[in-house]
Amino acid sequence: MIVLHHLEKSRSFRIVWLLEELKLNYGLDYRLHIHKRDAETFLAPGELKELHPMGKAPILSDDSLPEGNQVLAESALIIEYLLKTYDVRHLFYPTEGQAWRDYTFWLHFAEGSLMPPAVMYLILSKAAEKTPFFARFVARKIRDTVAKVILSGNIRSALDLLESSLVGREYLAGAFGGADIQMYFAVAAVQQRMGLENRPNIAAWLARCEERAGFVHAVEASGPVFG
Repeated sequence: MIVLHHLEKSRSFRIVWLLEELKLNYGLDYRLHIHKRDAETFLAPGELKELHPMGKAPILSDDSLPEGNQVLAESALIIEYLLKTYDVRHLFYPTEGQAWRDYTFWLHFAEGSLMPPAVMYLILSKAAEKTPFFARFVARKIRDTVAKVILSGNIRSALDLLESSLVGREYLAGAFGGADIQMYFAVAAVQQRMGLENRPNIAAWLARCEERAGFVHAVEASGPVFG
């Protein structure tokens, strides 16, 4: 039995989505445990630390693995594990050539290059919102300065690369796969917070992802992707 511990409105949505894709194509069954965020801090609840020392979702357990090694964390690892173990027809990941290189690049680009500046922008925005009124102007100026000097340029470069890479193709490695699932959350988060600045290829790719039956079922199972 596969069990996924998912934190509401978080990046672990990606694993719910992948499991739904595998369920649709292979009949793979799984159980979903949804954890609520702390009402004050909006962080993951402490109960997740009972499952993994980092206490962050997603956390996946698979009792087909050897005892003592049944718990997996980190989205990229979980995606690769699920696909190598259960995607026996290689529907969602290529294994050779340029398609494999593209797949692997985008799988790690999401967390390595795009998500860090996006998360930093979110943290600065949240900090500015929670700053006492008398200091809020200064907090917003700091956020805007850091965003302009460091964050926005990195995010813009990442989006430019993604936009050009999607010319003439529907998905990141040609056919839909795990890299699209991994990248989706990061790009959609940037779209929600900062917009896409008229990047039609990215907008069309996001729409195609959201139209997939697996995505729709994942939202039905776990709730909205963002708050």
